[in-house]
Amino acid sequence: MNLFLIAALTAALSLPTPPAPASAPASEWAQTGYGPGLTFYNPHESRLTASSVGAITSRWEMSTHGAPECEVGREPLAGYGNLYTSDPGGIGAYDPATGARRWHVALERRGVTRMALSGGILATLTYACDNQHSFLSAYRAGTGARLWEIPLGAPTQDMIVDRGVVVVDSRPDFEASTVAHRLTTGARLWKLYGTRGDGLLSAQGRILLRTEGEGSRAVDIKTGTTIWKTPEDWYAVGSNPNGSRFYIGGRNGGLTAIDSANGNKAWESTWPAPSVTADNERVYFPRYRSVVCLDAKTGRKLWSVHLPDAAGQPVRAGSLLYSPSGMGAGLSIADATTGRTLKGGMPSSQNYPPTVAGGRLFLTDGNRLRAYS
Repeated sequence: MNLFLIAALTAALSLPTPPAPASAPASEWAQTGYGPGLTFYNPHESRLTASSVGAITSRWEMSTHGAPECEVGREPLAGYGNLYTSDPGGIGAYDPATGARRWHVALERRGVTRMALSGGILATLTYACDNQHSFLSAYRAGTGARLWEIPLGAPTQDMIVDRGVVVVDSRPDFEASTVAHRLTTGARLWKLYGTRGDGLLSAQGRILLRTEGEGSRAVDIKTGTTIWKTPEDWYAVGSNPNGSRFYIGGRNGGLTAIDSANGNKAWESTWPAPSVTADNERVYFPRYRSVVCLDAKTGRKLWSVHLPDAAGQPVRAGSLLYSPSGMGAGLSIADATTGRTLKGGMPSSQNYPPTVAGGRLFLTDGNRLRAYS
């Protein structure tokens, strides 16, 4: 063989093997609002698109609570190959394709306030039917085996999980406090008195809290230490996907975008927004019987979508925007970039945002959970 060809072949065989292409991140929905940032945006959904969403149909449905009036159904979570939801008498994990139950945890005379998935653990915030006691619990996401449970000192209304920490917020009609626990053990990490999130979320590990008469402050989720303060009466209504920005509301103003690291304002608008959905370029929020889209860089209005009834929390998943409305009115599905309306019409509820993950759409009205794919 030609010596030149032998040398070339030897050199080629000695080159390192190119790495295999990275697999796409799983399309999951791990907390209320998708993740701890309360963006209501699932960037990894790729199966439900403008070309495929028109073919989805109803697959199965189930009841989300039992007979006691205190039990109220919650919107489900998707992750680890399961769908997690409140169910009659407790919580359960279900096959997202068929609705078959995989495990169930009985919670006698309790309702579910929040659920969150992280690190193979399902964390739950529940309340007793006497409405005076709340419980923070953790279960193995794969089996439902309980890891720990803590009775909370005050009725609690909100919960998020980020960076291995579970944070809960007391209910407005009780003493204000914010408490953090370690996800794996339930051990308390820190507690702040007189504070409340009024929209608990974490932006790059930063939580925005209000203190009565003292303005607002951002604190570190792991330590509870203050990062920055402001005399402004601010509360977070959302954040952007990378956590560099809080979207905030206030008693006397419209939607404002601020830097989560220092509190500097990026822009202010006159649009009052009780909640937002945010991707990297746009901000969406419900407004009467419409969903309004703003430019995330400037706060300028781009477009709006009219709905059949009062608007609920919109959800963005992949390239689509899902907007519930009314009490049983049809779900709106639109192109998230242009607002162009696509197929929709499934029964929705303004009180329960959709869950969209793994090529499936899940809708609940607090009583029944319906799956579409």
